[in-house]
Amino acid sequence: MKSFLIKLSAANAGLYALGILAPVFTGFATTPSWAAIVMSYFLLTVGLCAWLVRASRRSPIQFITAVNGSTAIKMLGSLAAVTAYLIMIGGEYRVHFTMGLFAAFVLNTVFLVAEAQKISKNRPD
Repeated sequence: MKSFLIKLSAANAGLYALGILAPVFTGFATTPSWAAIVMSYFLLTVGLCAWLVRASRRSPIQFITAVNGSTAIKMLGSLAAVTAYLIMIGGEYRVHFTMGLFAAFVLNTVFLVAEAQKISKNRPD
C-alpha cells in the first residue's frame, strides 16, 4: 500500500499544480475550494483503499461489498459536494468547480480501481 500512497500523492499533487498552471482554471485554482477538492478526494481514496484491504482479508463477499460501497460513497459524495457548492456559493466558478471535482473524481477512481484489482489478485483464494 506504500507504493499506492506515493503514486496517489504524486498524482494529486500534479492535478493541483495542473489546475494552477492551466490559464483557464487559474482563477479558481487559487481559491481554497480547489485545495479542498483535491485534498478531500485524496483522503477519501486513502480511506476507501484501507477499507478494501481490510475487507479483502475477511471474505470475497465483503470485498465485493466494499468495492460497491466505495463506488456509491464517491458518487453520492460528489453529487452532494456539487449541489452544496452550487447552492451555497455558485457564482463565477461554478463550472470550474464542477469540472475540477470531476477531474479529481476520475483521477482518484482510476487509482482506487487499479489498487482494488491488485488487492483482488493477491487474495489467497
